[in-house]
Amino acid sequence: MAKHNFLAFCHVLQSVYCRRFLIGKTHRIASVFLLSLLPLVASAEVLSLQQAVEKAVSQDDWLISSQQKENAIRALSQGMTALPDPKINVGLLNMPTDSFDFNQEAMTQFSVSVSQMFPAGDTLRLTGEKYAAQGDQMPLMRDNRRAMLAMEVSNLWLTAYSYEESIKLVKQNRTLFEQLHEVVESSYSSAYGRAKQQDLVRSELELIKLDHRLTQLRQAKENALKKLSQYILPAMAGQNKADQEITLKTTGEPIMVTPSNSRSSLSSNSLALAARLSQHPLVRIVDVQSNTAQIDKSIAEQKYKPEWGVTLGYGYRGDDLSGKDRADLASIAVSVSVPIFSSSRQDAQVKAASLQVESFLSEKQLVLNELMAKYRVLTSDITLLDQRIRIYQTKLLPSYRESAQAMLNAYTSNDGVFSDVVQARIATLNAHIELLNIRIERFKRLAELNYVMAQDEEVKLK
Repeated sequence: MAKHNFLAFCHVLQSVYCRRFLIGKTHRIASVFLLSLLPLVASAEVLSLQQAVEKAVSQDDWLISSQQKENAIRALSQGMTALPDPKINVGLLNMPTDSFDFNQEAMTQFSVSVSQMFPAGDTLRLTGEKYAAQGDQMPLMRDNRRAMLAMEVSNLWLTAYSYEESIKLVKQNRTLFEQLHEVVESSYSSAYGRAKQQDLVRSELELIKLDHRLTQLRQAKENALKKLSQYILPAMAGQNKADQEITLKTTGEPIMVTPSNSRSSLSSNSLALAARLSQHPLVRIVDVQSNTAQIDKSIAEQKYKPEWGVTLGYGYRGDDLSGKDRADLASIAVSVSVPIFSSSRQDAQVKAASLQVESFLSEKQLVLNELMAKYRVLTSDITLLDQRIRIYQTKLLPSYRESAQAMLNAYTSNDGVFSDVVQARIATLNAHIELLNIRIERFKRLAELNYVMAQDEEVKLK
């Protein structure tokens, strides 16, 4: 909102300068300077949490590359079902070497043959299915990538948001410390005041410490925004990411939509939880890999069957020495492989493929167990964080405020010391920041839970 106001201010001020001071060189220069600031202001990227996630997903290069790889694999799967190319043989057979006369011998002929091989069993069909199964992995990998991007971008956005809100809290408390410093300074300067010099020095020191704290928070916020920019701001021609900016669009505390399934019902029902998590992209990827291994096993079993080949030939013969026509010759031949020496090799391949299928079954259970454990940890953390938030809101923060007010009342009535007032104020500020951090941590746990549940849940702000 501040940047938009500044943008409007630049336009209005430039217009005023141009109308009233058109002939004034100094004011024309000022007008040009204000216009030069407009692209800098307009280049800032103002994003809410939902917009940040959507932008990161929409322009992710990995997703584009994955789609291209899937297209390539599916193109290969269509070509793998075709038969091997036939072979054409052209030859001159039984040519007499004493005269090289084509008509001299009856056996001499010009031969043309075509041969076609047929792979063993259903090898071609199974090979096509194997490539198609490999292509089926890519959409699931993209689903997992989108869910991971949503989690990572949410974590970075929430981190930057926490620093921004902390800066606001520190600024608010700095205003209170400035007012307190004015009271101490006035009391110290007054003839009737009882403030000590050490109280004045302490108040000035606390203001300096707050300024230093603000600088640290601003640095941490900028670092978080720079990390977020790698997902949000793609490199543009002639423009570095460092020249671009991201501004958080915050109109209130972020609200993250949780998965639609009831956490309590799933946590208490292991079968329902396993059924829900079995739809996670990581689990489904293992299922597809298991299907691919099963196809490899079937291909290995097909190789026990023989390969077949058919050859069709035509032989042209010349006339005999007396000028009579000789009959042309036609031939057909069938070849078949005899898998005698390759049986031990095929036994090993079938056994290896069977073991690979079993390994994927075990891997699926491992992934499912990890997701279930992660789900239970996250739901437990969220429940405990909710309890901590309630304690801060209902007990700790009111107590800190009462303590700070009591210390201030005691000091103003000359019944307390200034250091106690400062400590109470700092403790209240730290409590507010701690509550903010707990809330942000809860939102991050929800982002991780959304990834575990692998649902496209909406994340938005009030």
